[in-house]
Amino acid sequence: MPLFDTKTRKRTLVQPKKVRKSRNSNRVTITQDKTKGNEIVSADKLSTPTNPSGSFVESDSESDEPHPEASPATDVTIYNEYDMGPAFGCKFPLPFIRFMVERVLMEKLKGKTYVAGDAVKWVRDVADTINSKMKGYCLQQRYKHVINVSIYQQNGAGFFHGFRAVWDTLSDDYLRNTFDAGTFVCIVVIFGCYTY
Repeated sequence: MPLFDTKTRKRTLVQPKKVRKSRNSNRVTITQDKTKGNEIVSADKLSTPTNPSGSFVESDSESDEPHPEASPATDVTIYNEYDMGPAFGCKFPLPFIRFMVERVLMEKLKGKTYVAGDAVKWVRDVADTINSKMKGYCLQQRYKHVINVSIYQQNGAGFFHGFRAVWDTLSDDYLRNTFDAGTFVCIVVIFGCYTY
């Protein structure tokens, strides 16, 4: 006896011995019971019995509205887990930094003559001013900067200034600016390093 009446499609209380869920769809295949001679029947979206009396429970999957977990979430933002470098247009802003350093050097050192005791204060003052302006105006995400300020007297002696660094040429950069005041020279070097 089939599980469904073909004319009215009503469920009966026939208990099959074996029920197997198909992998590909929501179909349930009922195999033949050899002792009673039941036929093999396959039905779409068949409810399974949940209690020993043999009554069937209607499934929620037959309703018209989808389950909230069936549709993809629309309010999820996927972020990159690891940035391989600065975003386009977010590199170390060298033109703005160069303009800012030239203004600071003109404000702090214009019209001064070299005095050894005052040169130490000038170096600290220039470095602190540039550092505070870098934090306020030139701050780029994930960049760190190093500021080196040197002042030496122009009296005929030589001055050698050099630096070496191992860095990524695509993201890291530096700026060097020289200010000549007549009796002394101030050299400012700023390194911008991208932190990975």
